[in-house]
Amino acid sequence: MQDLETYSALVADIYELSGEHRRWETLLARIAPFVGGRVAQLAVFSVDAPLQPAWAVTGMPRDAYRNFIYRHASEDLRLPFILANQGRVIRAEDGVDEARFRATPFYREMVEPLDLPFSLVSYFAREGDVMATLAVMRGRDAGPFDEEERSRLGLLAPHLRRAFELFALLQKAKAQADDIGAALDLVDAGVFLASGDLRVAHVNRAGEELLKSGHGVAIRAGRLAFSDAAAGRELCAAARRALDPGAAASADHIEATLNGCEAPLRVSLHPLGRDGLRASLAPLAELAVVVRKPGRASRIDAERLMGALKLTPAEAALAASLAAGGSLDDHARERGVSKATVRTQIKALFAKTETSRQGALVAALRENLDVTLM
Repeated sequence: MQDLETYSALVADIYELSGEHRRWETLLARIAPFVGGRVAQLAVFSVDAPLQPAWAVTGMPRDAYRNFIYRHASEDLRLPFILANQGRVIRAEDGVDEARFRATPFYREMVEPLDLPFSLVSYFAREGDVMATLAVMRGRDAGPFDEEERSRLGLLAPHLRRAFELFALLQKAKAQADDIGAALDLVDAGVFLASGDLRVAHVNRAGEELLKSGHGVAIRAGRLAFSDAAAGRELCAAARRALDPGAAASADHIEATLNGCEAPLRVSLHPLGRDGLRASLAPLAELAVVVRKPGRASRIDAERLMGALKLTPAEAALAASLAAGGSLDDHARERGVSKATVRTQIKALFAKTETSRQGALVAALRENLDVTLM
């Protein structure tokens, strides 16, 4: 009964402690006596390449084990036998000729002085030339590990492998989320990742600035809100439309006129799938609400539209002007071209965006300027 309780506690420790390198020694100090060893080590290192090892040891001087990792690990004659038995718990000395092993510098400089000729090893992960091993070792007086002790380590090794896999997945997800978050911070529009009822899960840097700017965008009781009540109601309705399974896949654009603003803020809503950004950055988010301040067409917008829609420079300049809320007359005047020229250009824009009305054209242009979120 006591062994069962100890085993259960160790399994819990494995899932709690293996994800933090600085806590490996605490874990190893509990594993070693359970298996019957004097020394335990956990190491992730490169066999062939100069990868910085991650390791911990209990029951022996850290300097001695560091010497093994950096100088002798690849010289260990037992290594091929260990690598050939992935997922199993083995007695490492079973895979080498004893006399030949005793004659190696590794044995003379490491094994013999530290009195660690007997070991149980589980090699449980490999990616390229990177290996992860758990080993429990002891001296001559204790003798070789028996089958019961090997079974004990065999009960723990699968849990350790799974714990490392889970930790790797979490680290990957965190790194991906950090990367996506950093990418959203580069976008010049405010991006609010929110649930269907507009409860905000993530805000990019431009969104945070927008909240501080007094343009009428706020987060109240955790939800995205506008100071203009009509705009707020329109946003809620647009969110419902965007999440309607029967709705079109394209972004659902709305225009929100806010008190105190000279021009309407541009707001678009993008449903998020179950994968990608939603899963890694904001698992509870269902929508990306993209909010842009009013402003004149920018050179960057023109360049983005030119690349996305294969426009000529003149067509791209008109497209950026329309997307920013400008009129055909304003654009003709600013560019010093005739209205006939502008009308020819807008016909080209209709063709390239597969639209036939100016309102639909503007929506298509703004959608292409919004950040890609899928």
